[in-house]
Amino acid sequence: MKKIIRFFSRVFGFEKLSKYEKDYLHDSNIRSSRYMGFIVVLLEAWMLIRQIYSKIVPKLQAGGDFSELFIKYTSKYWLFLLIGLGLMLFCLFYQRDKKLSKSKFIALLSIGSAEMLYTAMLSQEAFTQPSATITPIMANIMNAMLIVIYALLFIIGASIVTYALFKYLKNKNVVVLEHVAIISFTLICLAFGVYVSYSDFWGGKEIICFLTMVIYVGCLLIYRPYVTVLVLGASFLGFYHVLLTFQEGGTFKAQEIVINGAMQKIISGDAVNYITFFISLATICFAIYHGRLSEARKAKALEKSAKEDALTGLFNYNNFTKLARDKVRDVKDGFNENVFLFIDVHNFKAFNDQRGFEEGDKFLTTIAGYLSDIFRDSLCARQADDHFVVFTKANDLQERLSTLNDLVRGYDDEILLGINCGVYRLSGNNEDPRLAIDRARYAAHTIKNRFQTIYIEYDKTMSEAFRKRLYVINNIDNAVNNGWIVPFYQPVVWSDSKKMCGCEALARWKDPVYGQLFPNEFIPVLEEYRLIHKLDKAIFESVCRDLREAMDAGRSVVPISLNFSRLDFELMDAVTELESLVKKYNISRDLIHVEVTESALTDNLSILSDAMDRFKELGYSLWLDDFGSGYSSLNVLKDYHFDVVKIDMRFLSNLESSEKARTLLDCIIKMANRINMLTLTEGVETKAQADFLHQIGCDRLQGYLFGKPIPKSDLLDRVINGELLVSDKYL
Repeated sequence: MKKIIRFFSRVFGFEKLSKYEKDYLHDSNIRSSRYMGFIVVLLEAWMLIRQIYSKIVPKLQAGGDFSELFIKYTSKYWLFLLIGLGLMLFCLFYQRDKKLSKSKFIALLSIGSAEMLYTAMLSQEAFTQPSATITPIMANIMNAMLIVIYALLFIIGASIVTYALFKYLKNKNVVVLEHVAIISFTLICLAFGVYVSYSDFWGGKEIICFLTMVIYVGCLLIYRPYVTVLVLGASFLGFYHVLLTFQEGGTFKAQEIVINGAMQKIISGDAVNYITFFISLATICFAIYHGRLSEARKAKALEKSAKEDALTGLFNYNNFTKLARDKVRDVKDGFNENVFLFIDVHNFKAFNDQRGFEEGDKFLTTIAGYLSDIFRDSLCARQADDHFVVFTKANDLQERLSTLNDLVRGYDDEILLGINCGVYRLSGNNEDPRLAIDRARYAAHTIKNRFQTIYIEYDKTMSEAFRKRLYVINNIDNAVNNGWIVPFYQPVVWSDSKKMCGCEALARWKDPVYGQLFPNEFIPVLEEYRLIHKLDKAIFESVCRDLREAMDAGRSVVPISLNFSRLDFELMDAVTELESLVKKYNISRDLIHVEVTESALTDNLSILSDAMDRFKELGYSLWLDDFGSGYSSLNVLKDYHFDVVKIDMRFLSNLESSEKARTLLDCIIKMANRINMLTLTEGVETKAQADFLHQIGCDRLQGYLFGKPIPKSDLLDRVINGELLVSDKYL
């Protein structure tokens, strides 16, 4: 029973609406009224022209008085033209929370005043009087409709004038007046339909005008469905009873017998059609209302998603920066009392891994609640992942951050959690919030994983490093286009012959401002800002170009291994990019080795798995890089078909003194051999390490013992000088 009640409550519009939904429906009616007013203006203009040519011109030719004829045949059309124009301008100038311009104010004031004056003037004219052809009932009904029309027209004019004054002088939307103007116009249309159709009906014509007006009103002006039912129901029922006055003796005597019999049949016979028309129109109105309500809810959801973080309900980052920019501009003095905070959560990845993503989302939502409570009256947002940003006053900052850290630490008894926060103090009211947050984030990164340090302020000592970081971000395109990014080549040798069987291409940045930039100065930054694919594409092309030049010059070449990051597969079609370069420079695929780090594969991205399969199908050699550098998983070896596994150099750090390290290396190499993978150990720096690796069966070696990364010209010199012998076998 409750479900049935709720269903009918929703259908008939009794459900409670939010302010946004009410405003949306009201604004929709305003837009509809613009078109209604415009149609009335066109219709009345056409009627005026028609009256002039069909009524006034012939009578003028017969010697009639122009002013008398003009008032008699056009006065009411001018009135409706004026009221249609007023409604159209009123709705066109409607803007929520925005002051009327002077020109618009004058226009509304003028049109509203003209409507009131003209209505007052017309109401002085004589009303319809009973005559031989007009019964008292007919006269009374016609006059009642005129009184209603004149009264409502005056109300509309007064509403427009009053509204214009409030909107211009106080910039205040008087919603009641908006509704009064629109509803009054609606009632005028209905009264006009009754007035004209009643007259037509007594003359033996159809009631088309009334039906047109109710359609006009019902489909354009949509209020709650129950209001629609009441208004349309009252209109249909009232007009039907008005028509029945014919059966009550109020008829033309001369036509009583002939028309009475016919009309009696029409009225009783059309009752069903009349009710059907009402139901159909009401249903259309219901559909329009619920359609608009659905649009309002979708628009609200879109607006909310554009402003709020979907998970936590805090502001999203884009909206935060817009709001923060306004707040920064409003600061007049005491700039450094205002701070931007970048808050990162210690150990969140471990929490997600152990508790699952659903619990991780709950944790982030809880942190958002902590922030809202601790930094009340401040701007708080979730930037991304477990990163939050705040714009707040600096007072009691240490105490508030300590409270937040205690709450985060106390969330889980088994996993060590906490926060690290970067603080940037405002230096003026023209600062860009995004740049301020970047500085706070840079400061936060300097204390990442230092659980005893909760926060650190960005200071001058960080400024130079931060400037270099920004320089990298802002100049990656210049570096690619101007050839500042070049590959350095580090030799890879066979462990038995020590002959070079390949090279690894490593990126270097030769900068006109900073000179030589090393990988640790630009690669982490480009990865963080998701720009690493631009650098990698530049290296890939340089390597292919170098191979082509060497082959064209008749020199011996060896395969080059290229490093692919996880982001390369997200930010571009890595397989297609490499394949296009191989075809462009006419390079054999066996001269390119594809290196993918083990950590990238543990994310189990389907896009990366598909890319690995495509590389294999095309004939590229696949290498697993950095095996053993982190949380190694044998699933990687099981799930992917690699040709070579590169063992991380950390295994060699204490090789001479650690029996365990030697045993592990021996086991890894034997395991790789049993699953048909070649092995390469990087970081080889001593002859003893090289001898041990050869002894346990490692196939290839790479490290400073055989050469550090050098430009292609230096590598060529080493080959020419005989320092490096080139092997005639690659695999």
